Amino acid sequence: MIPKLSYREILDSFDESFQEYKCRNMSNLEALAKTFEDFEIMMNKGDLEKATILIRYGELVLMQPYVFHKSKDYIVNFLEEVDCVSLQQELSDVEYQEFVMRKKEVLYNLNNKPLTNNARAMWYYDEMIDEVNCYYNTINLKDKTADEIARDVLERFKRACRNTKSEKIGVYTTLAERLLEDDLTDSIELKHIRDMLKEFNINEVGEQLSNHEKQKLHLRIEWVLKRLIDN
Repeated sequence: MIPKLSYREILDSFDESFQEYKCRNMSNLEALAKTFEDFEIMMNKGDLEKATILIRYGELVLMQPYVFHKSKDYIVNFLEEVDCVSLQQELSDVEYQEFVMRKKEVLYNLNNKPLTNNARAMWYYDEMIDEVNCYYNTINLKDKTADEIARDVLERFKRACRNTKSEKIGVYTTLAERLLEDDLTDSIELKHIRDMLKEFNINEVGEQLSNHEKQKLHLRIEWVLKRLIDN
């Protein structure tokens, strides 16, 4: 049986669980989804538990570039119905004021956040670029060939590459950019990436990317292909 936690303990426990999943090389979105699943039983304990978890969940959701429309509806529908006054006796004065303020901010910001219909994405466009670059920077380039570097990166992100087309293309394009920037062009893997990017149609990603993201990705792919032809 899950023990009853205080308002502050719930928040701390939620954040701790989220960070643990992040340490397993998960994206923010995937780590958040896993954390939310872990706290579903606790949400059944009462309105305070559920509201506190949804407020923190909402705050972390808002840190992403988009919000899945069903997630927004679920959070908003519940929080709008929460009677804060009825929960006041379970909180200190300071906690109560904080609770009310955070609830209002989540509701306001959710109603002004761009929405997405893509429920499959683990990594968003810019987040994918940042994560690949961050991992690439940890590799000691002097100790590995271009192909070894490429295989290392592709192994690290193989789950994302299997998940959606946009995530796969994001990984491969970013990897190609880095190999070209470091003049690591003597690579069979890079030739495979070139062939894949030449055949890629931006419309294949559908609603996985916004129109602006599609335009940026298209320009990046053109740059990669031009550099590979020049080489």
